[in-house]
Amino acid sequence: MGMWNSRKGQNRCGLMKELTQIKNGVLYLWIALATIVLIWMAVSYHSVAGTKLDSLLAGETKRGVETIQTRSMTKPLNFKCGIKACPDDHFTFHLKSGVANILGPRICFEGETLVSGVKNNIVVGLNIALLRGDTGEIVKTAAFDMYAGKVEPVVEFLKAIKPNTIVLVASYDEPAWIMTSEIRELFSNLGSSEILTLASRDSWVFAGVSGIIGKSPYERVIKNDVNTNMYAGWPGTVALGGCFPKTTHQNDMNQEHHLKQQMSNSSKAHSS
Repeated sequence: MGMWNSRKGQNRCGLMKELTQIKNGVLYLWIALATIVLIWMAVSYHSVAGTKLDSLLAGETKRGVETIQTRSMTKPLNFKCGIKACPDDHFTFHLKSGVANILGPRICFEGETLVSGVKNNIVVGLNIALLRGDTGEIVKTAAFDMYAGKVEPVVEFLKAIKPNTIVLVASYDEPAWIMTSEIRELFSNLGSSEILTLASRDSWVFAGVSGIIGKSPYERVIKNDVNTNMYAGWPGTVALGGCFPKTTHQNDMNQEHHLKQQMSNSSKAHSS
């Protein structure tokens, strides 16, 4: 009987051991299956995420390219002489008188500075640039000392200007100390109105054309007045910019009337 019980106990222990091994095997199997499932899910997730990321990046790249193409197709604003460029049948210009006797004047035409202190072609007095009215080609620049200079060179220069030549003028410091009635008349023939009363140390800018009847709308002056002067003994600087109509070398009344009308319209629309 005791031997039987002993064998029965041994069998029970063996059975328990086998059951434990089976449980451990099943557990290991589940762990293996779970690991495989997790690996599969991770691979699938990264694959989908990668596809979405690629699509997103492709979309952003496409939008970026479209933005660049749109920007490249947008025509940038064109500026000349610091102002918006004029239509093809006009020239862009900007004039600025000197600042007292400290800073020189500037004459700019079609984006090119023709007269300035940097170019070292200015003097105290009247600084002038001549250009062809049809092509805008530079004819010459000149500067006349209107304080200690002579009258004769000024008169000779103004009388030699050919018809349909654009005349740009910017004063510096002293524009009228040696001014004569003959010089005033010659500038008046170019279209100036202010020249008749231009006085010592006035700030003056003017754009006109030779051979035209009437007065130019492109002219500004600040009078020398002790009550309003910006500087000690001088008024402030004066500036003028706009669109000057191209001319032809016809010299008849119809052309003169047409050009005068163009100048008036351009001044109202573009002058600044």
